[in-house]
Amino acid sequence: MLRQIDLSVVVAVAEGAATLSRSLQSIVDSELQETEFELIVVDDASDDGSAAIAARYADTVIRLTARRSGLAYARNRGAEIARGRLVAFVDQDIELKPDTLKLMLQTLNEHPGLDAIAATHDLRHCAGNFISRYWNVLLNVGESSYAGVGGGFGSGCGMVRRSILAACGMYDEWRFGTGTLEGVELGQRLLRSGHDVLLAAHVRVTQLRRWTAVAALREAFTRSALLARSLGYQQTRSSAPADVVFTWSRPALPLVAALSTVALLGAFVPGRDWVFTTALALLLVAIANARTVTAIAGLRGVFFALRAVPVHLCFQAVSVAGLCSGWLMRDTVGDPRPDAATQAYAEVGVEMWPPVPRPR
Repeated sequence: MLRQIDLSVVVAVAEGAATLSRSLQSIVDSELQETEFELIVVDDASDDGSAAIAARYADTVIRLTARRSGLAYARNRGAEIARGRLVAFVDQDIELKPDTLKLMLQTLNEHPGLDAIAATHDLRHCAGNFISRYWNVLLNVGESSYAGVGGGFGSGCGMVRRSILAACGMYDEWRFGTGTLEGVELGQRLLRSGHDVLLAAHVRVTQLRRWTAVAALREAFTRSALLARSLGYQQTRSSAPADVVFTWSRPALPLVAALSTVALLGAFVPGRDWVFTTALALLLVAIANARTVTAIAGLRGVFFALRAVPVHLCFQAVSVAGLCSGWLMRDTVGDPRPDAATQAYAEVGVEMWPPVPRPR
């Protein structure tokens, strides 16, 4: 009979060959002893050789070959065979520090009342292009502001007690088939069930993914729309305040109202006084985003912050559009739900796994 171990590390991968090797190598190089943890990789129907890469590092590789099922589904399959009393979930594009897993394990062992812990991103980014560095510094701005208990579980590296994970229903496979926000939703559910989640400023990881402008803008829109439609803006803001969506939207939503007022005022301004109206609008934009731009300057320098301003405003506008789209979908179509047969079984009390999410 296999003995229980302290930790199981689960890495779900989908077309991750570009970064998977570095990610897995950083796990293998952990300061933990080899006997203290197991490494499980779940390949979600990849066509780029990810499973072959995983076989060089992992103790167990699970291949899902029928169809792409989503990272929430893949993580759950890994957690189901995990032997550790703690389970760590690491993204395919995250590189750990040598002490990352050790610090997370120590923190949970030293604080029995703490049930989950998430790492924060450092400023170093292995992709050198500007969009990748902007995205990474924005993650850092949110995490440095809201690190602590209740900061969220949605980062690329999180650890949770296995018994608590099972009791809370694991990752929500029904709504998160595309790999966005499933970690945020799990953290939200953990907090709602009375379990403490720590966003740990002393535990760091490095982002490996290279973001293009198109991919990052698409992620900003999708993430914002899904948050508004499925998780609830205010509820998620209280459970995962460090998420990038809130870094964009906190100043943006009151700014939209203020700019609407200025635009209305401009309609009644005679002659060429539109210059005054435009200047007032630009001033409001500057004031609303001053805190974020100042934080970026403090982390990356004034030149980087000035270069980031137009990019930040573009992402802010896309995020607001995504939020509006999500709110519209929620009010007209509703939250994504399982198929009719699955819902019917759930309604008559037939146990499903994973559990069908209940209406909020």
